[in-house]
Parts: sequence; C-alpha cells; structure tokens
Amino acid sequence: MTTRIKRKEHITNIRRKQILEAALAVFSTRGYGESTMADVAAEAGVGVGTLYNYYKNKRDLLISLVQNLLISKSLIHILDNVKGQSNRDFMDSLLAERLEFGFSNSQTILFLMFEIQRDTKLRRLYVQKVVAPLLARIEGYIRAQVRSGAFRKVDEKVIARTMMGAIIGSTLIYRLEQRDSPFKKARLKEIARELSALFMDGLERK
Repeated sequence: MTTRIKRKEHITNIRRKQILEAALAVFSTRGYGESTMADVAAEAGVGVGTLYNYYKNKRDLLISLVQNLLISKSLIHILDNVKGQSNRDFMDSLLAERLEFGFSNSQTILFLMFEIQRDTKLRRLYVQKVVAPLLARIEGYIRAQVRSGAFRKVDEKVIARTMMGAIIGSTLIYRLEQRDSPFKKARLKEIARELSALFMDGLERK
C-alpha cells in the first residue's frame, strides 16, 4: 500500500511539473490574458479534464506556477535551517540564493509580475499565497533576533519588505541594464555580502 501511494504521488508530481512547464510556455508565448486552459492542456499533452483535476482555473494555475518558481527548494532549505548559523551567514546565504535565482530567471519573473499586476483577483491571490508566507518567515526571523537582543528594536514588517524590495529591485535593474549591468562584473557572493552588510550593520545591536 505504501509503495502504491508513493508511486501515485510520484506520478502526480511529474504530471504537475509537466503542466506547469506547459503553462509557462503558453503564457510566455501568447500572454496570460489570451491563453486558455485548453491551450495549456494541448501543450502539456493531456486532456482538458485532466488539467482541471489539478487546477480549478487559470488563476489557480498561474499562482501555482509562481509558487513553484519563486519558492525554490534551496530557499526552503535555508529558511528551515536558520538555527546553528550566525546572523551574517544566514543573511549571506539567503541573499545569495535569492539574487542567483532572480538573475537567472529575470525575464520569466518580470513577465509573470507584469501579468499578475493586470488582474486584481490574481494580484490578491499572489500576495496571499506567495508574498505573505515568505514575508511571515522573514518577519519571524527578525522578531526572534530582536527578542534575543542580537538585533536592535525595529519594525520587522518594514524591514522584511525592504529586504524583499532590494532583491526584486536588483533583479529589475539587472534585467534592464543587461550586458552593461555591474552585477555581471561582480561575483554573486560578493554582491550578496555587500547587500547583507547594508542590512546587518543597520540591524545588529552595537
């Protein structure tokens, strides 16, 4: 029974990945607004009915695509292993992972953000299912450090959003400047370390 359940879960995961890859291809080519669930099903090589077994509508599909893309396994690993790391090491790792992800996927990320902004309900779902959980994790980390005395007293909600904004902003500038971006000339770890220092030197209690 256990083997059968695992096999079913494995097949489900493969099918979801197949559908999400198809959705990204279709949305990128035709635009989210002009695409249909039938288009995605055809690209994925599955029936429309099968597609609806996994995603209830196109909004649900796009949000799942964004969740799968933005909340990577490496990010979850870093957030789940805060204990045992110094604040500097944690911040360096977090920023390096997010910047590497952002620079490597800048075109896709900016395309998805543009599509999300055009749909009010989609934007609300994105904030609720993607942005809010990530902010909550960062806020919790900052709050814990303030309570321990490692960080000075700050508004964790503002700091968390400022950190996220710095990452998104860096990704945007990287994409706009392209070959001329100084980000291309610097090592990723050095960029992350500099950005980390900006936050940590302002957060750590002296």
